[in-house]
Amino acid sequence: MNEPTPTPRTDPASLLRQHGLRVTPQRLAIATFIFSKPMHVTARHVHEHIQDAFPSISLNTIYLTLGQFEACGLLNSFEVHGNTIFDSNTTPHNHACCNQCDTIIDLTGDAQPAEQPQSPPQLAQWQIQAEQHIWLGLCPACSHTA
Repeated sequence: MNEPTPTPRTDPASLLRQHGLRVTPQRLAIATFIFSKPMHVTARHVHEHIQDAFPSISLNTIYLTLGQFEACGLLNSFEVHGNTIFDSNTTPHNHACCNQCDTIIDLTGDAQPAEQPQSPPQLAQWQIQAEQHIWLGLCPACSHTA
């Protein structure tokens, strides 16, 4: 999966403590990987990355840890092609995903609509807290080979 340009973040152990999470070796390894730079990952991708250091860590533990990070506001998640994607960039933005190679890019700034679209009438009584848009198609590299 494609990762955007890295931006510095707080030390992972401090970040976990600031959000009331206990610092365990497994949690720290996950945080160190995820927060080293902005990225889009699946739980399976995280599992593959840290499995050498923690051979007995289960995929379920990874999911639970990523869910805790999301509940604390350290991650956002969205669904693409039946997979939950965890995004370490928590600033408001949208995404584009390639249907062929699964590249995911962040769309920020002028990629946002000039006018705020109207909410569906069914949401009139809702207090909307966030909105996400995901554009699906072929990235430039894949569209040249299609």
